[in-house]
Amino acid sequence: MNTIPEILTPPPAPRKRNAADICEWFPLQPAARLLLEAHLTPRQFWDRLVEAGHLADARRLLAHTLRPESAIWWAMLCLEQSLQCKPLERPEESAAWAAVGHWLMAPSESHRRRAEAMSRGAGITSAAGILASAVFLSGGSISRPGLPGVYPAPYLCGRLCGVVVYLAAVRIDPARYRVRLRQYLQLGLEVAHGWNPPPVYLPEPSLAEPRTPVVPVPLPELPPEVRSLFEAGFMACEGRMDGVWTRQAVETESSAENGS
Repeated sequence: MNTIPEILTPPPAPRKRNAADICEWFPLQPAARLLLEAHLTPRQFWDRLVEAGHLADARRLLAHTLRPESAIWWAMLCLEQSLQCKPLERPEESAAWAAVGHWLMAPSESHRRRAEAMSRGAGITSAAGILASAVFLSGGSISRPGLPGVYPAPYLCGRLCGVVVYLAAVRIDPARYRVRLRQYLQLGLEVAHGWNPPPVYLPEPSLAEPRTPVVPVPLPELPPEVRSLFEAGFMACEGRMDGVWTRQAVETESSAENGS
């Protein structure tokens, strides 16, 4: 009988969170924030965002609401559609893409670590490299084997998946970004409902029940400047810090969308 690795095992009783809780994990555009009310579930707020045309915020909300494996699967499906028209250009990108697929088919610790290695080769400007980084940040410690466990901030995986969906939407014809994004949002909703589940499927909570964040273990005693990097979800590497530089990808995405 197949078993699911511990890093993907859901908590026994997920805590319900409303849309306002999830929106603490990413910046809403001012016009979109006016639509947010404390009592709204994620699905209710998502419907408001889509109806009002705030597609970028709807994309971010969905990416942060889905469980990591479902968010990664959604981003991979979107990128796969763009690859049919414009294949990956470098072998390093193809290696990162393959690593994401291997992890989705068999989400083991070794496959998660391999995705990390392949993400470095593909680079942080590559959609495939960003998606491989999302796999690494999906669960489990991000410190090197043998070092004290350090866990990523709970929003990092979803944030990177949202960036990949954006990059897939602009990859072929940026002028048709909003048309493609609407298609990708519908695809994401299918993933959320379990109509298009990831290969290793866990029952996805409704859009009103996002994943429960991982509770980090206490960090070892470190200098304040290094501790802040740990708490931001960065990776410890034999006494130096090798950054998982999600910030650059997110800033590029936000500036390109111009508040759409």
